Amino acid sequence: MQLTIDVDRRLFVATYNGEINDDEILGLASMVRSHPDFDQSFSITWDFSRVTGGTISTAAMQELSRRESVLSPTSMHVIIAPQDHIFGLFRMGQVLAEQTKPNVVVVRTSEEARNFLGR
Repeated sequence: MQLTIDVDRRLFVATYNGEINDDEILGLASMVRSHPDFDQSFSITWDFSRVTGGTISTAAMQELSRRESVLSPTSMHVIIAPQDHIFGLFRMGQVLAEQTKPNVVVVRTSEEARNFLGR
């Protein structure tokens, strides 16, 4: 996983490649918080477009959904998940996270993500 920041767009971008697992998903918050340019008001995009395999458990998704975001309640959390199984898991997470992360959107393409972010 690679974490980059676009200060001009006020956006963290987490790009996942190859095989993924629970630890990579659950560890993102601490990576964002420890980033030298951390700003709580930024939004975040989780991009799974380049994922080729691996597993994310429903238990990890439930844990992630219960956690408070390290970002502001008004920050957008946009998940790009073209694969059916990842899309389905994160849609489940979106429903579970309505109280902790009200601005979660799961989309299939980068274009859809840009539309939601308005950038």
